[in-house]
Amino acid sequence: MILFFSGEYPPDVGGVGDYTAHLRTGLANLGWPSRVLTRKQIGRWDARSLLWLLRTAPGGGIVHIQFQAGAYDLLGDVCLMPALVRVFRARTRMVTTFHDTREPYLFPRAGRRLRQQAVRFLARTSHAVIAADQRDLVEIGGPSPRHHRVPIGSNIACAPPPGFDRQAYRSRLGLGPNTLAVAYFGLLNASKGLDLLLDAFELLLDRRPDTRLLLLGGGVGASDPTDRATAVRLRSRLERLRAHVIATGWLAAPDLSAHLLSGDIAALPYVDGASPRRGSLLACAEHGLPIVSTLPAAPEVEPFIEAVAPDPTALTAAVLRIDADPGLAARRRETSRAFAAQVTWPSIAAAHVRIYQRLLYSRT
Repeated sequence: MILFFSGEYPPDVGGVGDYTAHLRTGLANLGWPSRVLTRKQIGRWDARSLLWLLRTAPGGGIVHIQFQAGAYDLLGDVCLMPALVRVFRARTRMVTTFHDTREPYLFPRAGRRLRQQAVRFLARTSHAVIAADQRDLVEIGGPSPRHHRVPIGSNIACAPPPGFDRQAYRSRLGLGPNTLAVAYFGLLNASKGLDLLLDAFELLLDRRPDTRLLLLGGGVGASDPTDRATAVRLRSRLERLRAHVIATGWLAAPDLSAHLLSGDIAALPYVDGASPRRGSLLACAEHGLPIVSTLPAAPEVEPFIEAVAPDPTALTAAVLRIDADPGLAARRRETSRAFAAQVTWPSIAAAHVRIYQRLLYSRT
């Protein structure tokens, strides 16, 4: 029995919830059923969540935390879960997947070093630790035989509505045959680098006026309170550019797939650089978009993308370079598809099963 703890979960909007739902489906297909506890049952991720854990942890089973500090209200209580299980539920095995290594808030005047130690304590007391980015495993204390790099997959399949015709769909969106459609997929989240993209987009409009920004998603995450202030600021900027921006809001998966297929280039200037833990990057790769992103890029993704300095001029130049060179654009579409083909949800689920089996059968 697998019990997931996830700070967000559908219908909440957020990549961690989507990831957890896809993983659960993959595990179920392999004969590994699971339950999930999330905000709907627990409410707030404070000390009460620890009581939920102790009441529901399956004896002789697995508790799997999907960790992203923002998804847990930036509270640090979740970092205590594996240690408590080791004391009070000794037959239960704890697994933690780190979707990032951002530190929780803890309490007023808690210094960064203490907050970092809370994240490392979560890793150190877990029986197994999973991350998609090898750099995250190093940051939380690796290397260790308990640490496993397991990639994530796209949470949006390349499956547009039946009868999809790209040119007709672009026309419906107001995109002409020569319009450059730059796609951004993701929430209005500070770490996604939309501020930087808007700076670059203004430069793009000066150089290539027939350019449109496809802002796909662009909502506010359900869990991280810091996203709301970011969204207010970004929406003010987007309002000034509204004649050049196609902002979709939430879309059903087939329509989102069609919009991604209608784009020419994806621009994903993550503040912390391109990483294989970014579901939005995987979704754009799944749809064969040439991807421009930012340094420092993880070694797992750098060969497949155009990675440039986190600078508006560099970002603009990379987009224009791909736009002006059909051969380069075709090669980048191929590398995007090759990147996405490396990871599938069945293979991701199978990797998790191997980790679970090792924990359950070794009992160390």
